[in-house]
Amino acid sequence: MLRCVFPLSLIFVLNGCVTHHQDPVNTKSYEQIKGYTLVSKAQLDSDGAAGVDTYSLIRDAFGPRSIEAPDLYGKANHQGARHITELTDPDIGNYFKFVIHRDFDHDRDVLAKSDRQRNEIKVYGRSDSSLKGYLGKTFEYRWKFRIGNDLKVTKHFTHLFQLKAVKKSGSDALVNSPILTLTANVRHGRSGLEVRHVGYNADHSGTINHTLYHSTQHNIDWQKDITGRWFEVFVRANYAEHGSLTMTVTPVGEKTPLIEVHESNIELWRSGTDADHGNFVRPKWGIYRSLKAKQQLNAGEDEVDFANFEVKEVKPVY
Repeated sequence: MLRCVFPLSLIFVLNGCVTHHQDPVNTKSYEQIKGYTLVSKAQLDSDGAAGVDTYSLIRDAFGPRSIEAPDLYGKANHQGARHITELTDPDIGNYFKFVIHRDFDHDRDVLAKSDRQRNEIKVYGRSDSSLKGYLGKTFEYRWKFRIGNDLKVTKHFTHLFQLKAVKKSGSDALVNSPILTLTANVRHGRSGLEVRHVGYNADHSGTINHTLYHSTQHNIDWQKDITGRWFEVFVRANYAEHGSLTMTVTPVGEKTPLIEVHESNIELWRSGTDADHGNFVRPKWGIYRSLKAKQQLNAGEDEVDFANFEVKEVKPVY
């Protein structure tokens, strides 16, 4: 799929071309009714198994090195089989299938990290600048996902979505921890979904995990209420040291969210000791999981499905 940029106030999808656009200030859009107006928008949609090559489609949307699939990283990984493919669902249409194999997949080509593995797509340094969350900007993300019926999780992380800080110059170990994750894990002996925020500690010498939501605290059953069901996620993040966050996870076809998070005065910018505008925050989607309790995971293939990725920059209407 060719990804094009036009200075238009409407979105056109022609011959598989997804456009970015800008709205004039006086356009009364849906975003303005909600209190926000659209600055830019990008989409990544599956076009089915018979469409454009899956990896080309993703790279066209997010950049040449936006895929971190095991089959792209050397003989130590499970080569010869695509780890992201496309299928069609009767309810939501075309979607991306992400798979991972407990005993064959690793964390890219970093073989020293044998305690984890990943199959993800991401915004990164060479992605279009309109996809990057710069200091003071507000971004909205939407997508759909479905956890496979047989997926098993442990008390350790299985990240399905991350917001990660990127420091353009120098190094800072504190930047490496994701700012926000949607994570599947076990708490108090029960599997569930967690929204986790990671912020600086009091003197900025380290970071602290904060659970903003966990489904096990709300009597939500992993097998009955979560696995095998399609959900739509909405995230609005204001990137500032004292930012704001809205996040909902809603079963497709329903109006009431399963998960709902609203936070003000939350740290959503982590650039180390400087807050230079060259730094940014990026989204990541897929399966990134710990192998520290490897024997508790399925020995074969695990699956999480994704569809209808959307990245928007918005600004408040005063």
